[in-house]
Amino acid sequence: MPGDSFTLDEARAALGQLREPLRQLQAAQRRLREVRDELHVLGRQHLNDGVVAERRVRALRTEQLRLAEEAQTAVRAVRATGAELKSIEDGLLDFPAEIEGTPAYWCWRTGEDDIEWWHPRSTGFAGRRRITPA
Repeated sequence: MPGDSFTLDEARAALGQLREPLRQLQAAQRRLREVRDELHVLGRQHLNDGVVAERRVRALRTEQLRLAEEAQTAVRAVRATGAELKSIEDGLLDFPAEIEGTPAYWCWRTGEDDIEWWHPRSTGFAGRRRITPA
């Protein structure tokens, strides 16, 4: 990415590098939620009957740390390209650009085959416009 702006071709090339880190980030986030929920249940059981599966709690806390490290690695991979991660859950990535003289983003989210949308930086996802062929 030259400067602080992607061409469409550069954004598409970066996207190719980011699909796997983003998939890993989404998986880590889902599992972190599951671990958090299980720790919450175990904590409530402890309060109710004074007995906790200490080994399970330790294992969950260890897994929580590992997953957080994985997530941070994936976030760093996204940031290193210059792309902006807008939503982990939706897999929403923006690539800074200047389009038609307007500060904008090339916009992609999980489930889309390619970058086919853009939006002015001032509008966000709701202002997405389909890329028109040159």
